[in-house]
Parts: sequence; C-alpha cells; structure tokens
Amino acid sequence: MKKSLYMKILFGLGLFFIGGCSLQTTVPPTAKYSLNSEHVVKAIEVSKFSDQVIRMGVIESSALLSGTNIYYDSDNGQSYSYTKARWNEGVSKQLGTLMMRSITKTAIFKDVIPLRSLAKNELIFEMNIYDFSQKIHADGSTTLHLAVKLRVIEQYSRKIIATKLFDMEQKEKEGNVEGAVKGYNKLVTQLLSETNSWLEESCKI
Repeated sequence: MKKSLYMKILFGLGLFFIGGCSLQTTVPPTAKYSLNSEHVVKAIEVSKFSDQVIRMGVIESSALLSGTNIYYDSDNGQSYSYTKARWNEGVSKQLGTLMMRSITKTAIFKDVIPLRSLAKNELIFEMNIYDFSQKIHADGSTTLHLAVKLRVIEQYSRKIIATKLFDMEQKEKEGNVEGAVKGYNKLVTQLLSETNSWLEESCKI
C-alpha cells in the first residue's frame, strides 16, 4: 500500500517537473520576412541581344547574406542580429531571384536562365553584393545601405560588355526590423529599376 502511494507521488512529481521544463523552454514564434519590389517592369522593343540567352552567374557576397539571420549595426560599430526575426531565405538568393525575374520581363535577352540550367547561353550575368546592412542610430532612426556591382560578360571570350556599381542608402524613422525590411524593399525596388535602365542603355543597337 505504502509502496503504491510512494510510486504515485513520484509519478506526479515527474509530470510536474516535465511540465515545468516544457514551459521554461517555450519561446515566442519567430517572424519571417522576405524582400519584395513594387517596381513595374516594361518590356523594351529593340535590343542587340534579343536573340541571345543570358545565364545568371554565381552571386558573390558575404557568407552572412547566405543565412537567414537579420543583422544590424549600432553607431558604435557593434553588430547584432534580431532574435525573433529571420529571412525566409538568404538575402543573396532572394536578390538573385528578384533580379532574374525583373530582367526576364524586360525582354532585353531572348531568355534569362538560372545557373544550373542545361540550356545553352551566349552571355553571363554576374552580381557581387558588397554591402547589405542596417545601422540603428542613437535617436532611434535607421539607415539602410545597399552596394551591388553587376556585369554582363560574353560566355566564351569572357569580354565584359557592361559593368556598373550601384551604391545607395535609405533612411527610415523606425530603428527596428520593420524599418529595416521597409527600407530594404525600397532599395531593392530602386536597384531593379536602375538595373533595367542600365541594361537597356547598354544593349541598344
């Protein structure tokens, strides 16, 4: 009888501690964010590369941009990451997807194919992401910075047909992850718009 009561008490204590541990390890859900662009792309009528295929090359960037952490800096140079916010995909992959989609819609090239496509191509599109960062200031505001270098290269001769460095900033009042995503989306929209204008000018007959 005593042994049975003793076992029941131990079982009850075990459930209590297990329940307590599960409550202690419960964490708030992590918010997921994606880069978006409101840029409206218009197809051009004439291009000297309208009969050629361009392949998206490997995107060169910091290893931090291939992960899903969202980083920010303070005015004193310290770097941090948001604990309850993540990118749905790495920044480099998101930028590559948005860039490919935007260039495809311009009809400057016969087709725009991904890196691992088995199709043949005459041109390569290279992208180097030099900076993609947020700085939060002491007054609570924030500055977003995006620096990207783009190249169009001939597949076989490796001749550079066109190259351009885009370096831009965006200020937002909100020094948090919402302000970061809002500012980044504005920068991405500007980048895609200016990239299409640059390509259109570079590919004129």
